[in-house]
Order: sequence, then C-alpha cells, then structure tokens
Amino acid sequence: MDFTSWFQWFFLKAKIDTGATISALHATHIKEFYKNNEKYVRFRLHRESSYKIIKKPVLGYKTIKNSFGEKQSRPLVNISFRMGNKTIETIISLAKRSRMTYPVLIGRSSLKKNYRINPKKSYLTGKIG
Repeated sequence: MDFTSWFQWFFLKAKIDTGATISALHATHIKEFYKNNEKYVRFRLHRESSYKIIKKPVLGYKTIKNSFGEKQSRPLVNISFRMGNKTIETIISLAKRSRMTYPVLIGRSSLKKNYRINPKKSYLTGKIG
C-alpha cells in the first residue's frame, strides 16, 4: 500500500479528490470526430504558456455535477500518468477547469485500493518541474 497526499505534481499540478469518483483533466478546444467508424476526441492540454494537441478514442460519457452544482456530460478517455515512481492507467473525464486552482483532479477510481490518503501532508511523492 502506498501513501499519497492531498496535492501531487504530475506533468500538471493535481489534487487528490476523494469525494470525486472519476478523475478530471482540464482540456480546451474539445472536438469530437470519427476515425474508422470510431468516435475520437481532440483536445488541447495546457501547461504554462504552451499546449499539446491530444487525440484519444472516446470510451463513453459521464454526467457529472461540477463544483458549481451544474450537471455536465463529459467525454471519457483512457490515460496513463505517473505519480511518484508508479504509472497509473485510468479513465478520466475532460472538462474546462480554467476557473479551478488545479487542472487535474484525481478521483477514487484512479487510486483504487493502492493508496491511502494522508490529509495532513502534501507532495509525498515529490515535486516535478
């Protein structure tokens, strides 16, 4: 069992959110398209003053109530990210989180039963960047 804290550094700064079932990633210019009869999504992933365009197959949609109480239907994609020395593969929803402090929320389903949260600590896996 690994320990993690409320705040972590990934490629982007992230917050562990045990109240959220599914993780969320800040993305802009979200556009759906078809490729070989399969639905894909193209989006921009921002970090500081630059961005990267990413294309991923859409796994489905999830209606999520955001932190402002509004319901949103969000596309779900499969991603992998590093937390400390571990790579985690998970499903994440794409959302415009520009008004939020953290561009990434890591929900319970991404952590599964491999982590215990220590709410009194921050950045237990170290900082990057």
